[in-house]
Amino acid sequence: METPPADAPAPSSGAAAHRFDPQRVAEAVVAAETSMDRLDAVRAQVAGGAANTHGGDPGLHRNRSTVVRHAVNYLVAASAARALVPSQVLTGPVVDVGAGTGAFSPLLADRLGRELHVVDTDPRHTALAAAAFPGTGVHTDLAACPRGAVVTAMEVIEHLEPADQVGFVASLAAAVLPGGALVLSTPDESGYPRGWSGYAPHVGPVDAAGLARAVSRGTGGWPVTVLRVDGPTFSLTPVGALVQGTANRAWNLVSGVATGLEPLVTGLLHRVTRDRPAAAVPPEGSWRVRAVGDDDGGWRAGTGLLAVATAPPA
Repeated sequence: METPPADAPAPSSGAAAHRFDPQRVAEAVVAAETSMDRLDAVRAQVAGGAANTHGGDPGLHRNRSTVVRHAVNYLVAASAARALVPSQVLTGPVVDVGAGTGAFSPLLADRLGRELHVVDTDPRHTALAAAAFPGTGVHTDLAACPRGAVVTAMEVIEHLEPADQVGFVASLAAAVLPGGALVLSTPDESGYPRGWSGYAPHVGPVDAAGLARAVSRGTGGWPVTVLRVDGPTFSLTPVGALVQGTANRAWNLVSGVATGLEPLVTGLLHRVTRDRPAAAVPPEGSWRVRAVGDDDGGWRAGTGLLAVATAPPA
């Protein structure tokens, strides 16, 4: 793990007493896949209904491992918010920024019992979300969205250049109600060659220390806890890192040369994965979530990272 600069706080272990392990994972996976089915049902009715292929519309390339990973991240985010935000503050909405088509966002609102708003800058995503989830507030501009008791940005920060990450966090912090929580998740890619998975849209991967630093600077010093998730789909081996990294880099070269190949391949994957039998969901208790501290094992202890920052009360 990189050494943070002198003005960056160490990742906090203050939430160690709380249990953040995901609960009812199989139920959450079914709910997320039902959301993807709803998106498929409206896709043909929405202009430009085939949204971008870089993850914002997970139904286009759904596979069970990806769905499980995202569902677990959202469940951990909901548990952390419930544990760290006073109940009297949890009267505002949940705002999920960079939510894509919103397939996983309802997991937050359902677990927290709050009104849901989703934000994404791609109008293709928001058009699909609005058509599939009519009871959800849908926005392309965070400034037009109400402030939230819980604001999340799940698997977003790694899609931003490092120079833009602190400013992005600052915009999220401004959307949090006093006493509320800001939650960001990101994969820890430090175990891959040169600290990058090779997935082209990930232009700014961060490790635990980098995530804590970006969130602390962007919020102006709010208390930050970094959680690490281990278990199915969050485990990585040196061999797996080498194979995946090499395959992603090779795909970048092929898709860059053969213009238009990526949408064709994604469309084929959508047709195949949409109708194939679902694989089994790992049993409850398969995941471990702990606060990152001085003894953090890095990516070998799990590649899921979530930073939870709490806003000062009014």
